[in-house]
Amino acid sequence: MFRLIQSQRFKRVLFLVDRRSLGEQALGSFEDTRINGDTFNSIFDIKGLTDKFPEDSTKIHVATVQSLVKRTLQSDEPMPVGRYDCIVVDEAHRGYILDKEQTEGELQFRSQLDYVSAYRRILDHFDAVKIALTATPALHTVDIFGEPVYRYTYRTAVIDGYLIDQDPPIQIVTRNAQDGVYLSEGEQVERLNPQGELINDTLADDQDFEVADFNRGLVIPAFNRAVCGELTKYLDPTGQQKTLVFCVTNAHADMVVDELRSAFKKKYPQLEHDAIIKITGDADKDAKKVQSMIVRFNKERLPNIVVTVDLLTTGVDIPSICNIVFLRKVKSRILYEQMKGRATRLCPSVGKTSFKIFDCVDIYSSLESVDTMRPVVVRPQVELQTLVNEITDSETYKTIEADGRSFAEHSHEQLVAKLQRIIGLATYSRDRSETVDKQVRRLDELCLDAAGVNFGGLALRLREKGPHWSAEIFNKLPGFIARLERLKTDINALRDAPIFLDIDDEVVSVKSLYGDYDTPQDFLEAFDALVQHAPNAQPALQAVINRPRDLTRKGLVELQEWFDRQHFEESSLRSAWKATRNEDIAARLIGHIRRAAVGDALKPFDERVDHALARIKAENDWSDEQINWLDRLAQALKEKVVLDDDVFKTGNFHRRGGKPMLQRTFDDNLDSVLDKFSDYIWDELA
Repeated sequence: MFRLIQSQRFKRVLFLVDRRSLGEQALGSFEDTRINGDTFNSIFDIKGLTDKFPEDSTKIHVATVQSLVKRTLQSDEPMPVGRYDCIVVDEAHRGYILDKEQTEGELQFRSQLDYVSAYRRILDHFDAVKIALTATPALHTVDIFGEPVYRYTYRTAVIDGYLIDQDPPIQIVTRNAQDGVYLSEGEQVERLNPQGELINDTLADDQDFEVADFNRGLVIPAFNRAVCGELTKYLDPTGQQKTLVFCVTNAHADMVVDELRSAFKKKYPQLEHDAIIKITGDADKDAKKVQSMIVRFNKERLPNIVVTVDLLTTGVDIPSICNIVFLRKVKSRILYEQMKGRATRLCPSVGKTSFKIFDCVDIYSSLESVDTMRPVVVRPQVELQTLVNEITDSETYKTIEADGRSFAEHSHEQLVAKLQRIIGLATYSRDRSETVDKQVRRLDELCLDAAGVNFGGLALRLREKGPHWSAEIFNKLPGFIARLERLKTDINALRDAPIFLDIDDEVVSVKSLYGDYDTPQDFLEAFDALVQHAPNAQPALQAVINRPRDLTRKGLVELQEWFDRQHFEESSLRSAWKATRNEDIAARLIGHIRRAAVGDALKPFDERVDHALARIKAENDWSDEQINWLDRLAQALKEKVVLDDDVFKTGNFHRRGGKPMLQRTFDDNLDSVLDKFSDYIWDELA
């Protein structure tokens, strides 16, 4: 919308929703979204749900279908047809529901056909361009707006890293759900009236109930009790990962809330009452209260488990929802996908790498054939290495699956999705763990060298290039999968909750472990011996020792990998030096190599760079612009250790014109400046 208005393509946009909660969510997004440092609603005059008519200066007006019906179709003074020149319709599939209770504004219309009719009349009233947004197009959506002009599927979004993949559903089956319930003609039964009272009745016909009828035509409290008891084995109402439970009716939702509270109280005696609540459109018939409860579910720790009927089936974004529970069997593929869609949002802050579905009513098997949101990772237990092996095996390209794609393409798709999970969680976890951060930085270097992108962009690049190209990349990266498995282990260690025991303890020994070496001194001596006795083991090792200016980024990465395989990691070298010398020196791997090989003093690498910078500045009468660039080069060296042409193709250097710009700045003497940095960093005075 920003570009449409900024380019003056449109003067005023109507953002049309069919629920107040979606309108409030849109207005909240306008407040949070920043463009060039300014919030969206500070750039444009935006009118909200309580504003009946836009002003001349209004650029965006958020309104509900129901309010537009009153102002346009039921008013003596209808709105001018030219009031808006663009209408953006959010959740444009609405009007599809075959098996839902009408809620909120839909109660104003006598039937679904009335709703669609009013919906279409509103759109037709205005002489405006209509843009429809929906994840699940319905037949009437195509009738009103025509065929989609752009499709972006759930599977594609998962592989691209914009949505979360789902695990295979966990099916919970009770005896009654499996066998069904048969009642004979003339049998005495009790019926539950709308007031919650039981009345006696005699069946006029035989009746056969399946699980789809449970809590609709047949209420079995023991079914709900058994299912809720089983859910306590999987859900944690005290954690950050949230759960959404879909029920049949409001009465059923009340029953499930009671059963869940009772079941979880046995496991968590101190569980707060508000940890499990109901949110439906029937909540006191108060739209503001409903919106407040949705905000609480999204923003606050409690509630953790929310039970609903269909209020939260569409449009509402609560990223921390990690579990979807189906206690209601629906017939509509669209409604089913919308329900599942509540859990697809990214949320690495709660450790979310996928979401779980608990199927208590056999919904998955019923709708699987028409479900467009099937998991990308259909073999969740398959190892990464297995998928890599499959895309590197030429025979897998000859095996064609039912959808016309090769087995290798399927394996490649699943590999990309698994990588995207790891990348998403690693990006979040690196700020919480030096170990994870170090591994990600090393993976960045490997990926840049092999694939031309950092670790964060690897999955998208693999998806873009396809399985053949991906196979070549993995052939260039021996040991890469093992490195990913170590990363997964370290990330999972951050997520495991500790066991609390109130017992005494005391410290009896403190020491660091250095692999096969008993002491840090033994570790350093072994490192020194390796450097001194194997100087030709790596070409880059010779460059570090004899001519540092010849060291490339590629050579540095290979060197770091080689020492890692010998179990001499940079962090361990720093720790061992501190333990033996009482000096904490961030000398980098190169510093330790030169100390062992040529006897250089061990000094912080940043200090060496500062010395080189000062010496270079003293050699010439540099301009202010050149001094600024020298400072930037020094900072880049501190971060990357080695600067080569690839460094100037990314980040701030690229945005400021890249290497050609620097060459002009230094009168075509940039290479000489870089050589001086390399030499002066390691001169004897440093």
